[in-house]
Amino acid sequence: MRFDEALQLPPLNRGVVVSADAHLNQEISWVQVVDHPDIEAWVEKGHLLLSTGYSWPKTGAAAAVIIEKLAAKGVAGVVLAVPHFVEHFPAESIEAANQHGFPLIEVPWEVPFSEITQCVHRELLSQQSRSLERSDQIHRQLTEAAVSGDGLQDVAQVLGGVLDRSVQIYSIQGTLLADFIASPCGTHNPPFASSVFLALSAGGGIKVMDSQTRAVRWHPRPSRLATKTQSVVGSVVRSRTERLGYVLVAEGNPPLNEIDLRAIEHAATVAALQISHQRELSAQETRMGHALVASLIEGQFDAKPNTLERSRLAGWDDEIEYRLASILMDEPNPLSNEGFRRREALALALSRVIQIKGATPLISLSANQIHALLPEGFDFQWLWTEIAAKKAAMGVSQAHRGVEGMHMAGKEIMDLMAHVRPGRIHYFDEAIFPRVLAGDPKARKMFIDKLFGRVGTDKRSQHLLDTAMALADEGFNLQRAADRLNVHISTLRYRLGKLAEVTGLDLDTVEGRFRLQYGVRLYLAEQP
Repeated sequence: MRFDEALQLPPLNRGVVVSADAHLNQEISWVQVVDHPDIEAWVEKGHLLLSTGYSWPKTGAAAAVIIEKLAAKGVAGVVLAVPHFVEHFPAESIEAANQHGFPLIEVPWEVPFSEITQCVHRELLSQQSRSLERSDQIHRQLTEAAVSGDGLQDVAQVLGGVLDRSVQIYSIQGTLLADFIASPCGTHNPPFASSVFLALSAGGGIKVMDSQTRAVRWHPRPSRLATKTQSVVGSVVRSRTERLGYVLVAEGNPPLNEIDLRAIEHAATVAALQISHQRELSAQETRMGHALVASLIEGQFDAKPNTLERSRLAGWDDEIEYRLASILMDEPNPLSNEGFRRREALALALSRVIQIKGATPLISLSANQIHALLPEGFDFQWLWTEIAAKKAAMGVSQAHRGVEGMHMAGKEIMDLMAHVRPGRIHYFDEAIFPRVLAGDPKARKMFIDKLFGRVGTDKRSQHLLDTAMALADEGFNLQRAADRLNVHISTLRYRLGKLAEVTGLDLDTVEGRFRLQYGVRLYLAEQP
């Protein structure tokens, strides 16, 4: 208990403070009655000394020296019974006590020391009992927060509630993970200053916390990072030897006591359990997501109703068109330990960038490649710029839908990645035609399949193939092509639109018409 609290108790409330009345916040741990020379040998830090004044130095240097010795021992203060042996504390004792911030109290002689000792010790025991109850309450609530697994917000709320202080939990990078704002009450519950984490980092507070295993009290200096400064108590969130984050509490007045500090440390332990639990869940979800994407692009997905339902829960929809984006890292196979770490870091960065756009990160890892299924319309150029992998290369498939479509995207990427160059993004539909012109037989087959695959397998679309041949032979002269096909020119224009839709070519452009003409020649050359 503090000295000023003890002075409110009868019979100490009959005493008069004669020195250092601004320093009555010392903690009292025991009451000691000593009335013989060499008093300092019989007292310890936190003791409240009771004296009748029988052996107290009456005047001179000795009256000041005794104060200096008691203050050096950490004694909480002296209560002197007056005026039986001495009228008052000597002036030298009072002057020395004021210099050392050492409280001196005078009580009437008729106040029994036994009553003072009894009332203070009773209150000390009562406070200890209340402290144990509060400690048990804090332990129980924080343990419930740990068992519930509801998240860091629950930890911040529980800790803030039991301390009646504002609480913030940060990641190791300084990202705010959870917070609790206590009801304002003067200086008792000050709000957190803006950018308190940055202020602590700049002022050295975070470095001090990192070096300690106990809760640390820090008062940052005024800086440009925080318009207000305040006392902050923080504890590192650790999992074994790894730092995971920080629990910060805005202290205010009165200062937090030892039990409060232990509560902060306990909350940091619970936060570590929560973060580790969340990491494990995330890792499981990631592994499930990796397996899903890998099975889709490798053609091993079993399209049963229950597996399709699980895939939708994971974020993949068989009704939506996706493109497969694959990043080829500048890493030799097999990957080294450092290569594995760099791949994991790049995959994590890719996942975060995808989430910024509101998309689900459907990612899988394979050797030195990272694959991601992204909805049609996603800004791949922005993605490539954001991940800033200068020595890597990225390939992007055409848009496909459904299970078979994802396998087709996987085959496109497998073929495309053999031709990519570091530092660039390559699109399958842009890269295939130059390879056709270069005489790549595999690219030629894919090009023909892309143009006429649906036409060749659908008898109802045979007229489109005939139309493509006529247009190619007549140099896209619509009237001559219509006469050759013996159809009205309006019918030919309708077929031209359908042909553009089926082949994916813009037949209003010279490039599109050239590709169709070239494709027709290749198609005819492949026929028996």
